[in-house]
Amino acid sequence: MGTRAAPQPFKPAASGTLLPESPAAAAAGNKVEKLGRAFKRQVRQLREKSDRLELVFLVDESSSVGQANFLSELRFVKKLLSDFPVVPTATRVAIVTFSSKNNVVPRVDYISPPARAQQRQHKCALLSREIPAIGYRGGGTYTKGAFQQAAQILVHSRVNATKVIFLITDGYSNGGDPRPIAASLRDFGVEIFTFGIWQGNIRELNDMASHPKEEHCYLLHSFAEFEALARRALHEDLPSGSYIQEDIAYCSYLCEGTENCCDTMASCKCGTHTGHFECICEKGYYGKGLQHECTGIEF
Repeated sequence: MGTRAAPQPFKPAASGTLLPESPAAAAAGNKVEKLGRAFKRQVRQLREKSDRLELVFLVDESSSVGQANFLSELRFVKKLLSDFPVVPTATRVAIVTFSSKNNVVPRVDYISPPARAQQRQHKCALLSREIPAIGYRGGGTYTKGAFQQAAQILVHSRVNATKVIFLITDGYSNGGDPRPIAASLRDFGVEIFTFGIWQGNIRELNDMASHPKEEHCYLLHSFAEFEALARRALHEDLPSGSYIQEDIAYCSYLCEGTENCCDTMASCKCGTHTGHFECICEKGYYGKGLQHECTGIEF
């Protein structure tokens, strides 16, 4: 009698029936799960290492990536930032998109000397305005130039701050070898994570990453797996964090039919961990913070 094949895992079909999941799909899921655990350890260590972080994201917007995958990259960035309080006194962020040599651009830079008021450089502005405003252009893959731009930004790092670069790319660089500048940055104390696609230049991505390589170089089969990796790595319950006073207009989306959504005993604030604008009742009051929803505490 021959041996029986092991049963395959099942997944729901569109009709509601169950179909066996392909071995390739199951293997891909297991791989992302394993990488997610490794990445989660690294993110936790970053949070525990210092409350002063300088995070620079180098995001590939080349033609080989394409617009849909570029948006997946940005969603990955947003998910990664969910674990960090973005505020000038804690985590500062820069996002550099790169394609051809003349298209290496800091789209967000909260690290270099600010051209505008620092109080606007927080997580709410980053998630609601800055990242959604980043458009796709296409072109080559000048990874070397992206690292050079990161070096210029990180010159302005705070003393004793942890410096980190996240490179997100399809792995096909051109315009010069980026590995020497990556090595110089590592010598400068910068921790480098690389995220790429298996069909790309695997050796280059591995060489640019910090040690241990297996926890700093992440190779995936598709850009959709970037988001899956982030979901597995970044789902811990986090504290609400601190709040920053903001203009009342930023909370106008919280209600309909009125310009001032917040109660007279509340103010509009940005949650540095949540990344959301909220109406917060003033000290001595409790409630949801919206109109007529702040109640005085009786003593």
